[in-house]
Amino acid sequence: MANEMSEKKRHHTERFRGRLVERWTNAKSGYVGFLTGQGYSSVEIEKIMADGTSAPTVRGLWRRWGLPLSELRGDRRNPVTIQLTYSQRAKLVRLAEKRGLTRQEYLRRIAVCAIADDMYEAVTDGEFDE
Repeated sequence: MANEMSEKKRHHTERFRGRLVERWTNAKSGYVGFLTGQGYSSVEIEKIMADGTSAPTVRGLWRRWGLPLSELRGDRRNPVTIQLTYSQRAKLVRLAEKRGLTRQEYLRRIAVCAIADDMYEAVTDGEFDE
């Protein structure tokens, strides 16, 4: 029995309870939640987990957790993480509040408009170009 367990590929979230292996742990649920928060689809999460977790199982978790299932309705949006310095973030908060927006909505609106018209050069004004 010990050899079988050591030879079988184990997922990093598995926990051992005596002779039993707990395969769906809080750690695994947390990992699915983290990946969901990072904007991964259920199919992408299935591939990342690579432990037999299926996309329908992930969607079932979302449903039981009460998360919106926008993935199924076709209006799915993916979050994009960006890094800002503390002072840049503070300024972002002030600018967004001045317009009555959240910082995410403020940046989303800027990005949507800049992407739609390919305004990279106009927005960055050569600041990041060598």
